[in-house]
Amino acid sequence: MTTERLYLTGFMAAGKSAVGRRLAALLRWEFVDLDGEIERTAGATVAEIFARHGEPRFRQLERRALAATGERRRLVVALGGGALLDEEAWRAVRPGGLVVWLKPDFDELAARLEAGGGRPLYEGREAAGRLYRERLPSYERADLVLEPAAGDSVGTTAERVLALVAAEVGEPACAT
Repeated sequence: MTTERLYLTGFMAAGKSAVGRRLAALLRWEFVDLDGEIERTAGATVAEIFARHGEPRFRQLERRALAATGERRRLVVALGGGALLDEEAWRAVRPGGLVVWLKPDFDELAARLEAGGGRPLYEGREAAGRLYRERLPSYERADLVLEPAAGDSVGTTAERVLALVAAEVGEPACAT
């Protein structure tokens, strides 16, 4: 593949981390969960950072972690749902990075959020819908879009991302 890094973007509960891990395994590339990287360097969970310091401090840490990925090669990065909200973030993923928007149906996202553990910015379905609509312009800037079907496994979604990326860069999907 000619791209050096794949960035998975999308709303909360889109499956970025799970799909990213599987995609990295298929490619035999390194995987980074950006939220996990922030937690590791900050010595606190995302929820703790939000509670203690607020969203602006979290975004600052996120930009720093994102910038560090640009120095690495053969890397799949699962971004947080708001990681690409500003121009500085977009500059960090270019050049050499390809951004893929994982775009499950909003009803599927809402069901996952309601069933799953707490997220710092999740305040119910209606508020999530507003936040999703606010973030759409950022997600729509992605190079590629994949709409997983309800019920698609993580493995199926990762394979579909790999095929989509391979078609975009004009090469067979492989780990080289």
